[in-house]
Amino acid sequence: TYLKMEPQYEGPLKYYVTLCKKGILLPGRKFEVCPHPKISAIIPMYNEEKNILSIIRSVQNQTLQDIEIVCVNDNSNDKTLEILESMQKIDPRITIITNTTNRGVIYNRIFGALHSKGEYVTFLDADDAICNFEIFQKAYNNATKDYGEKLDIVHYQTCGCKYLENGEMDNFYLFFTFNLFNFNKVIKQPEIRDNYMQKKKHVTGSGFVFDKIYSRELMKRIADYIGPHIWNQNLIFVDDFLLAFAAMRVTNSIVNSGQVGYWHFMDTETSTTSNVFEIEGYQLKHPDKTNKKLGDYMIILERILEFTDEDKESLEIREDILSNLVQDQYLPSIARSVHFDKFLSLFQKLYHWKYVTPECQKRIKGYVEFCLRYYIDPEKKVKYIIEAK
Repeated sequence: TYLKMEPQYEGPLKYYVTLCKKGILLPGRKFEVCPHPKISAIIPMYNEEKNILSIIRSVQNQTLQDIEIVCVNDNSNDKTLEILESMQKIDPRITIITNTTNRGVIYNRIFGALHSKGEYVTFLDADDAICNFEIFQKAYNNATKDYGEKLDIVHYQTCGCKYLENGEMDNFYLFFTFNLFNFNKVIKQPEIRDNYMQKKKHVTGSGFVFDKIYSRELMKRIADYIGPHIWNQNLIFVDDFLLAFAAMRVTNSIVNSGQVGYWHFMDTETSTTSNVFEIEGYQLKHPDKTNKKLGDYMIILERILEFTDEDKESLEIREDILSNLVQDQYLPSIARSVHFDKFLSLFQKLYHWKYVTPECQKRIKGYVEFCLRYYIDPEKKVKYIIEAK
C-alpha cells in the first residue's frame, strides 16, 4: 500500500536524504575500523559514479558507527572504482570487492554478505539511500536487546519519491505493508512461512530485500537454500524476489520496528519494463537484453516451484508469480522471446501440481488462452513477413 505522508513526518526524512546527496557529513562521525562491526551495509555497484557519494554518506551519517561498508564493484567501466578507492583512503571501514566480469545483483549481495564481518547485514541499492540517521542503531537494538533474544530479521519501512529534472522531489510516498498491531511483535516459524506463502504481507512485511537487517547466520542459510548453482549465475531480473522469498522460508524470527528507514528512488523512465521489454513492429526492440532478463525470470520461477512442490500452502504465491507476467507490459515481449515455450511449461507444471484446486486450474486455462492471443496472431504475422525488407 502506498500512502502519502504528512509534511511533519516527511520533512526530517527529506532533510536527511538531501543532506547526504549534497555530500555533507554530520558532526561527530568517526572513520575508525571496527574489528567486529555490528552491521555491514552491502552495496552492489555498476557504473554508479553519480550516486556513490550520497549512498555512502547516508551510511556514514548513521549514529551507529560500528559498521562496515561493503561496496561490490560489478566490473564498472566508469569512475566507480576510482571514487571508491579515494573514499576508502578517508574511511577505512569501506571494503571494496571488484568483479573482473559482470556477475549480477544477487551474486553481489550474497557474496558481499558472506564475506562481510558484521553481526548483521543490510542491503542497499546504489541509487537509493538510508533516510533516518538512527535506523541502524534502532534496528540493531531491536535485534539484540529489546526481545531477550537475538532475532534473524528486523524490518523497517520504505519511503521514497521520484526526482524531477530540476532536482526537486515529487510523488513522496510511504510503502506500508505491516498491520499496526504487529509492530514490535516477534513472529516466528511456521507462521512466517505460511503467511508469506499466502501473501499476507501485513504479517511478514514487504518482499523487498533492502528494508531489513539480517543476521549473518541467516545469510548463510539463505545462500545454501537458494544454492550456489543459482545465485552464482549472472541473474539480473527479479533476483531480489528470490532472495526475499528464501529469507521468509528459512528465517527463524522477524520483527517490524515500525520505523521508516529506507529511501527508494523511483524512476519509471528507466525501469526494467519501460526500457527493455519493448516491441518495435513485430520484433523485440532489445532482443538480447529482453531474452536475458526473461531467461533469468524463468530460472527463478522454476527454482521457487521446486522449493514449494511439497508445500500445499503455497498455491497462492505459486499462481501469483506466474500470473504477474500475464500483463500487457510483459506478454508481447514474452511471446516474441525464445522463452515462450518455457513460460507455458511453467503454467503446465502448476496446472498438474498435486495440490492445485479446480478453481485455480480454471484460472490457469484462462491465463494460457490469453497468452496465446499474443503469440498466435496470423494476420499480423503474415503482414510482418510480407512487408519485411
